[in-house]
Amino acid sequence: MTVTAGLPVIKHPVALPGFEVAEATVSEKAIQAYERDGVVWLRDVYSRDWVDLLAEGMDIAVANAGDNALAFNIAAPGEPGFFFYDTFMWRRIGQFRRFCLESHAPDIAMQVMRSNTLIFYFDFMLLKEPGTSRKTPWHYDEAYWPVNGEQICNQWIAIDPIPVETALRFVRGSHLMRDQRYRSVHFDPDDAYARPEDLPVPPDWDCIEGDHEVVYAPMDPGDCLVFHSRTHHSAPGNLASANRRRALATHWIGDDVTYDDKPIETDPPQRGEGLVHGGSMECALFPRVR
Repeated sequence: MTVTAGLPVIKHPVALPGFEVAEATVSEKAIQAYERDGVVWLRDVYSRDWVDLLAEGMDIAVANAGDNALAFNIAAPGEPGFFFYDTFMWRRIGQFRRFCLESHAPDIAMQVMRSNTLIFYFDFMLLKEPGTSRKTPWHYDEAYWPVNGEQICNQWIAIDPIPVETALRFVRGSHLMRDQRYRSVHFDPDDAYARPEDLPVPPDWDCIEGDHEVVYAPMDPGDCLVFHSRTHHSAPGNLASANRRRALATHWIGDDVTYDDKPIETDPPQRGEGLVHGGSMECALFPRVR
């Protein structure tokens, strides 16, 4: 048994199978893997041009972070690196808008979810500079969002090589645990949401006994992971001496998802105008793209 940060590591991550994507077409086997596991790894989905465009946009987001209330920079005292994240970049940075609306990201999401329609929810960038121990805590996306339904996913695109040491981790099949819900947890361990749901915090799946399996994908730039909004996931910090870990998460809403007017602090806090409980999520902030 090895030890990390003082905790016994009980679960060692297992690599997911990767599925090639030819001409923006997702195979039936890949879709079935998503439905079974709650996550699928798609290989070589986006060209170097798209990856470079997103990298440019991330540089702009970091440079302008001081003027943006949605950006967060989480750093541990005495460490050279930091964990930075930002959201809704597509509304103010052209590189993100072009990718989210003009690349084949919408078509990939529609195919994986078997949806006939598509609403773009929001984008979310994550940057872990070398030398930060700040991890992404175990969580699932739906706990943060005012949504209800099955056809909502996160398409998580790698901008840098992402080895096992910094890779996103998932609990295989955890999207099917419908009878057990958990509260949202803040990515900053020194912060908390003002009005959380009266629910338990998610388990630390790395460090508990059980028959669950933790999986990951060793990604190359242009690869993406597509995962269900209830799939539990986490990521280590980035203790590498030189390599950044940048990724863009884009979130997509399909046919059966409706607005859930939760009486909690949601993240991101923007809910859109004119939404009605049980109605469509479509609005000016969350546009229909297909």
